[in-house]
Amino acid sequence: MHALLIAALLAAAACSKPQPQPQAKKEPAPDASVKVNLDEIFPKGPGRELVLSNCTTCHTFVPIVILQMSQEAWERNSRDHRERVKALSDADFKVLYEYLAANFNPSKPPPKLPNELMQTWTTY
Repeated sequence: MHALLIAALLAAAACSKPQPQPQAKKEPAPDASVKVNLDEIFPKGPGRELVLSNCTTCHTFVPIVILQMSQEAWERNSRDHRERVKALSDADFKVLYEYLAANFNPSKPPPKLPNELMQTWTTY
């Protein structure tokens, strides 16, 4: 029972406190001077600001834009992520995932990103 409680507490804290990832070799941190045009990467539309202000609190935007997931995969992802963004209403959460499914799917080419960003991923 204590193990379940500890696991639940660790899961709840996953996004609020970045956990260091063990690495065989230390990769250089992305250069702070790397600049990207978010308008080119994230098309304007309902849900865009929700993605930029919520998803990137736990990870960079890199996995969002390069995975190009199917509708089914985005739906599965939404179920896995719902508890991580409790502050969003169900309606806003739905709009966020509709935006992701419409703009980052296998029918669209992934955006070109600087190599420095491709080395980033997530803190959980």
